Amino acid sequence: MGHLRRGGVLAAVLTLLLAGASPAPAAGPDRYHNPVSAGFADTFADPVVVRGDDGLWYAFGTSDPLRQGEETAHRVPIARSADLVDWNYVGDAFAPDQRPAYAAPGAAFWAPDVRRLGGRWVMYMTVTDTTVSADTFDTAVGVATAPSPAGPWTFADEPVVAPRPGAGGGYLWTIDPSQLTGADGRSWLYYGSYYGGISVTELSPDGLRAVGTSTPVAIDNKFEGAYVLRRDGWYYLFASTANCCAGPATGYSVQVGRSRDPRGPFTDRDGLRLDVSRAGGTPVLTQNGNRWIGTGHNAVLTDLSGQDWIAYHAIDRADPYLDEPFGVNERPMLLDRLDWIDGWPTVNAGAGPSDGARPAPVTTGRVDARFATPDLRGWRVESGTWRAADGVLTGAGTLASRTPVGGDLRAETDLRLIGATTAGLRVGGVDVRVG
Repeated sequence: MGHLRRGGVLAAVLTLLLAGASPAPAAGPDRYHNPVSAGFADTFADPVVVRGDDGLWYAFGTSDPLRQGEETAHRVPIARSADLVDWNYVGDAFAPDQRPAYAAPGAAFWAPDVRRLGGRWVMYMTVTDTTVSADTFDTAVGVATAPSPAGPWTFADEPVVAPRPGAGGGYLWTIDPSQLTGADGRSWLYYGSYYGGISVTELSPDGLRAVGTSTPVAIDNKFEGAYVLRRDGWYYLFASTANCCAGPATGYSVQVGRSRDPRGPFTDRDGLRLDVSRAGGTPVLTQNGNRWIGTGHNAVLTDLSGQDWIAYHAIDRADPYLDEPFGVNERPMLLDRLDWIDGWPTVNAGAGPSDGARPAPVTTGRVDARFATPDLRGWRVESGTWRAADGVLTGAGTLASRTPVGGDLRAETDLRLIGATTAGLRVGGVDVRVG
């Protein structure tokens, strides 16, 4: 339903009467084509997409040049969209000279994961080179915070996961972080790659420190790019396998396992574990013969209709490099429907990456109130006095939507009390009280 805030010390009770909140098709084009990042970038690898407090969508990518010929890498580029289809570059998360003290001067920031934790936004990212050694790939998981997805972003002084020496020399690949909040409210961080495998550690309540002992959840030399979500009592570990960046020979793909516990063990559809030498993994996303190869390093988001979508990068087999010959692998961001069949996720019901016009995500509901302007167009004052400005609704009594909707209902709201005692929503005849 959008972003609602409740304000005014004189107001006692707010009741918004909605006939329902069944979403309508998106206000913009109702179809889209991959790659969705084409409007602002030729490459946008390792994407993660979140919905901001302003109701807009924000995408974050790995530190690469965005366009052919640009040559200079961005430092976690950020893009913004109202509909998940048309995106605009809004800047980099970090300035050219901005880095934490433990990062070496030439460090890059890869594979960001962005979440809202404890009233602020938190970004986890790979720091590729640190000051702990002369090794140029002594990687760590760094963390930064911001008041909004657009920033400004400020690094924490210490890494969440420090570089880890490997038993066979060098440093374990401490990369590709992904945060999860469990059913009990505890916070977890997954990280790792081919050299060292994927592990999980519990986080402090603020999300800035690893606590306790880490647990391996996926085998060495098979998986990276972890992303974990909770659904129907299960925790699903998505992980990418094979080489992300071999140009036209890239065979990257996404597999999944699930567990009742964030610490695993994760098993695939056939009951095979992901953390043993004969590792399992149920396919979620792989190339299907069209132009897209190397389909992997995913994140998952949910549109306003409740449909899940998978954001990921891929390589166009006819245009595999950002700058020929053999430059940076060109990995734009793609978006496709994520379906759940018999408890397991699969892309486009198993059809894989799309390369044609597809129905777009639902990003605007029939009732979408943000109260940014003084008028209350679309709403009917049933009792009391109301005024709105800058996203704050002030008054007391009952305010009802004029929009008639019916059928299956899905409602979403961000309702905050400012100087008031109680407020509530009534959707489809059901009351939801706050305060």
